[in-house]
Amino acid sequence: DNYVYSVDDSKKIEKEMSALQKIGYNARLCEKTTLPFDIAGAVCFPKQAQFHPLKFLSHIASGLNIYENTFVRELKDNTATTDFGKIKAEKIIVATHFPFINKHGSYYLKLYQHRSYVVALENAQNVNGMYVDENKKGFSFRNYKNLLILGGGAHRTGHKGGNWNELCEFAKEKYPLSSVKYRWAAQDCMSLDNMPYIGRYSSRTEDLYTASGFNKWGMTGSMLSAMLLSDIVTGKKNKYEELFSPSRSIMKPQLLVNGFEATKNLLTPFGRRCPHLGCALKWNSTEHSWDCACHGSRFSADGKVIENPANGDLTK
Repeated sequence: DNYVYSVDDSKKIEKEMSALQKIGYNARLCEKTTLPFDIAGAVCFPKQAQFHPLKFLSHIASGLNIYENTFVRELKDNTATTDFGKIKAEKIIVATHFPFINKHGSYYLKLYQHRSYVVALENAQNVNGMYVDENKKGFSFRNYKNLLILGGGAHRTGHKGGNWNELCEFAKEKYPLSSVKYRWAAQDCMSLDNMPYIGRYSSRTEDLYTASGFNKWGMTGSMLSAMLLSDIVTGKKNKYEELFSPSRSIMKPQLLVNGFEATKNLLTPFGRRCPHLGCALKWNSTEHSWDCACHGSRFSADGKVIENPANGDLTK
């Protein structure tokens, strides 16, 4: 079973239940869970699947021709230009996490990036399910074999946040006999309205498409994108095309936040600059990287690009 819970807002859970009932989904309302703290309420989705992402990827990629280490320098007129030659295609899908072409689509306004942290704990609880907090800064829980996978510590890229320290403090308090076996981090593109951008890259790009802004639901969002884009590029009508269109309205409160971050960091007079659009970079002392709060590009300590939309290393 999968649970979406709230620590302090039962009304959010009630609204979610109401929406699910309207579409005829078989979910149930819970007031208690196996989690080591009290909740205001939770929605339980029974009989869900828990995927091993690498095994899943290996299976769906079977039989495909995949070419790596072929950096695309430019996309123009149905042609991808690389260091080794040009690749022509009738249709091109930009599935690069953060869409990197700035002259179309205004994704530098429509997207920002969020970092999340995970620890795998030994000698911790079997929670008998999968749990995710409705709050972006909450915790997630699930088990894999003898490990409890605890996620959280999230923050906007380029800002300070709880990171692994928050997770370790929580584990120390709630699971005092546990120890951290592994730890890692992830980065996700967040849209203005919590809906992915799937479809034509912009209203002016006829044969160029994208999929991004999965808001931490990457495996779900990628499968949705595969179904929707395969219809669009083959000329089939899909009733969800307009709903997920990247050209939908951007008049959302998050747009003001993104604009403020960009303005603040563009006007910062000192420090290293991101080659994407020139924002000031912040040193991430937890992960030893240079991070951009505007659009989420990240660079190693010696300036090598490790997260896009920047498509090159730091020059100084």
